[in-house]
Amino acid sequence: DFEHAPSKANNPGDYIILMGGSTGRDGIHGVTFASRTLTEMSEADRPAVQIGDPFTKKMIIEATLEAIKTGYVRGLKDLGGGGLSCALSELTGDGGTGAKVDMGKIFTREPGMTSFEIMLSESQERMAFIVQPEGLDEVLGVFEKYEMAHAVVGRTDDSQVLKVYDGDNLVVNLPARALSEAPVIRREEKRPDYLNKLLNEKTPKLEEDLTKIIYTLIASENICSKEWVYRQYDHEVGVRSVVKCGDGDSGVLRIIGTDKFIAASVACNSKHCFLDPYEGAKGNLIEAGANVIANGAKPMAMVNCCNFGNPEKPESYWFFARSVEGMADFCRALRIPVVGGNVSFYNEDEVTGTMIKPSPVIMMVGIIEGQEKIITLPFKEADNDIFLIGTTQAELGGSEYHSVIYNLEGGNPPKVDDNQIKARWEFISELYEHNIVKANHDVNKGGFLIALAEMCFKNELGAKLNLAECFSKDLRADEILFSESAGRFVIETNPEHYDTIIELAEKYGIYAKKIGKITSDTKITIRGLTDQILALDVKKMKELHTNTLPDLMEI
Repeated sequence: DFEHAPSKANNPGDYIILMGGSTGRDGIHGVTFASRTLTEMSEADRPAVQIGDPFTKKMIIEATLEAIKTGYVRGLKDLGGGGLSCALSELTGDGGTGAKVDMGKIFTREPGMTSFEIMLSESQERMAFIVQPEGLDEVLGVFEKYEMAHAVVGRTDDSQVLKVYDGDNLVVNLPARALSEAPVIRREEKRPDYLNKLLNEKTPKLEEDLTKIIYTLIASENICSKEWVYRQYDHEVGVRSVVKCGDGDSGVLRIIGTDKFIAASVACNSKHCFLDPYEGAKGNLIEAGANVIANGAKPMAMVNCCNFGNPEKPESYWFFARSVEGMADFCRALRIPVVGGNVSFYNEDEVTGTMIKPSPVIMMVGIIEGQEKIITLPFKEADNDIFLIGTTQAELGGSEYHSVIYNLEGGNPPKVDDNQIKARWEFISELYEHNIVKANHDVNKGGFLIALAEMCFKNELGAKLNLAECFSKDLRADEILFSESAGRFVIETNPEHYDTIIELAEKYGIYAKKIGKITSDTKITIRGLTDQILALDVKKMKELHTNTLPDLMEI
């Protein structure tokens, strides 16, 4: 273990080293492009898109970790938005120092690059190191070991001024804090009036056959299998993949040399965020967190990627402000560190002024201690119990059911009770400690029955469900099946653990109900929902679920 290097340069006289990929014209104005209104001329901005190199990234990670272990790295920053201009100003500005930088030492990919292009390039896979003078040779030796391009481009000083020279020409001469301490604009917020009408939309009377609706939903674009996408890539490079794509709610990677594993997941539901950005952003965090929990992990940290419309419009800025509030409040309540993020504004069509739905994308990472603690999604064994964890509410607003079946955007979206979510996560964690859970899948798009069906697919099992005493009598059949209430799980357990599960549910004050059993035949039968018994063919559902994307791609 080692202490991380801060992202600031506190000490005058240290060396500034640029390490990693070369600096090119790709990515110039990348950040401003990400916050620019889309027009017919946007194709001309393609040079603003950075070109990634995963292999170089991997080598940079290894070289950086080893360099830090030398103890001579006193500051460190990756080159992201704004390239060298931001990295150097933030290192010195936040550290209360200045620097002199020789642009001629910066290794470039293309001839004839101007000082402006070099300083603003957002070429990927580059790191800026602040290194103690006495450790310079040792750190450079690490970079040479990994055959990483590097150059000593300058030194820090006590001037609190950032100076960049292009030969004898002084091309940058600014107080370091001028860029690191940007002014804050307090923008106007206004809740859109049209939301009242959307939130008051009612779910139509259920007239269509429920079986037909379920078959339609399982094949819909947002619910169907994404195998066609992930099979385009080698997702087992590096032999670290433990839970393969489709076998869990998150990806699980081994940490080589240990018995620890990282679970990672990305989540966003823009439909929920459109109706209620505060609750929707919380819901995104819950989905990402539940995804890693479902594989046996403890959530450790999150990053976000916030995509919104024009912040100069009060209605658009309101969505952003409320989403950030939701993320902040939830992370405080559950003590989840926010370790990074970015914002892309102006995501709208310049001609019509139509913005994208608010999309605060969340990535969550968690840790699993021991391979035996890894949980996967598929049902394992016939005659085991099926439990639904978490309360189901009449929350169909922004649901796939509303969207796919009725082409509705509105309705009552899911609300989040932070304390309940915390209790459910702690309850699941204690079940894991008792080795009670055989399979776990979080409930999300489409509702709990869709989640349960997906658990049947891989091992071609079925389920017998009796829902007669499982839900509030005030709920309609479609609300029970298709509600997207946040933070629920479907788990498989051995019948011998029934009493323990009920006792722990009472301890944590959460809803946990046995809703049925796993069967060896490929049928899902549902009693207690309507006067009739619903019967679903698992093989048919799996075929519908699997074929949607290939059919759309005409394969």
